[in-house]
Amino acid sequence: MKTISRLVIISAIACGFAQSVISQEEAWENADRIEIKLVDPLDEPRGWCVDLFAHLRNALPLGGFQGHNCFLDMERGPTEDQGFDAEKFEQEGVLDLVYWDVCLTLHDPNPRSFVAAETCTGAPAQEFEWSSAGQIIPKIAPELCLTLGSSTIPGGGRLAPVGARPPKDNVDIPQIRRLSFETCSDEHAVLQSWGPRREYERAEATYPSRFLESN
Repeated sequence: MKTISRLVIISAIACGFAQSVISQEEAWENADRIEIKLVDPLDEPRGWCVDLFAHLRNALPLGGFQGHNCFLDMERGPTEDQGFDAEKFEQEGVLDLVYWDVCLTLHDPNPRSFVAAETCTGAPAQEFEWSSAGQIIPKIAPELCLTLGSSTIPGGGRLAPVGARPPKDNVDIPQIRRLSFETCSDEHAVLQSWGPRREYERAEATYPSRFLESN
């Protein structure tokens, strides 16, 4: 009898989990999704986007948000780790990453704050304004702006080994940059100006390729 009861409980839990997954899949498919893209492409022709520290559907949403090359060039719309709910932001000022149902969150209302990915609760730390200048500003800390880091890390951990192929073939490998909240300033305006994007258009990098020519 105990065995049967345990099986019933396990089946109920599994059924509830399956319904939750289906519900989230439906939310993902039906949402009006956008990328949050830096206006200036800097050194990355694909553009820089707000990205979950994960990989599409194949990782746990741990580590918060980072800057990463955009994925719209994959030609299937904003991806699971970069697709935010446009309508929810317009109505509530909340940046909800639809597939994972986690919200961009101000971890600490001070400069250099970590950009957290937390369960969406409607907390004040999850409410933002998107200014006419493209700044994404926490309502509880209006002196701060979402800011892309100034240093590029080639490869996102997956850079081809030295000598494996010519550097010129590495142009489209993953690229990452730190993401944080910093004091809004004209000096850092190029790293603090963001725009929504639904369709892909490759841009020319503002400054030359990161990679050296082969000897």
